[in-house]
Amino acid sequence: MAGSLLLSFMGMFGTLIGSGLTGFLALRSERAQQRALEQQEERQSRQRERLQELDLRLEHHRWRREHRKAIYEEFAVKSQTARIAALDYHRCSLPGVPEAAQWEEMRLRGRLAYREALQTSYAVELQGPDEVAARAGDCIASLRDLMNCAEEHEARAVAGPLNSADVVDMGEQITLRFDDAQRVLRLFTRAGREALDRPTPPG
Repeated sequence: MAGSLLLSFMGMFGTLIGSGLTGFLALRSERAQQRALEQQEERQSRQRERLQELDLRLEHHRWRREHRKAIYEEFAVKSQTARIAALDYHRCSLPGVPEAAQWEEMRLRGRLAYREALQTSYAVELQGPDEVAARAGDCIASLRDLMNCAEEHEARAVAGPLNSADVVDMGEQITLRFDDAQRVLRLFTRAGREALDRPTPPG
């Protein structure tokens, strides 16, 4: 009888141990699964955040590129306008040309066009990059030389009548500076295009 009770007790004890062990293992497995799920969710959350950040960086890059492009284009247009205005200003100094009657107007137009190009160059310098800003500075320096040349021709015409040799000399001087202004403007355009064509920075 005692042996039978002992066996029954040991059977119950074994069953309890087995149940406890099974419960413990099940709990550990459930916790491991929960940790795995939490880690997976955390990885997915970090991935979503990285993708959102990349989207924002791409959008900002596109916006900045378009903003720069507009500023570069405006500067190119202002520079070309100033270049033509300076040439018109020079022509007013030549004898027998229709523009001579508009001397004051052409002078004012030339100076205003140069000033507008100069002001726009400041926006280019702020936008950068450095190589584009440097080419814009070259454009302004060339336009300043062109305007100085036109102003010198005005002073020369005011000082006394111009002969054919004077006109030829003035034409050569203005052409040299006019062509140089076009050359540096092309260099600016090339630098601007290369800057705009650079790939999006990595995320």
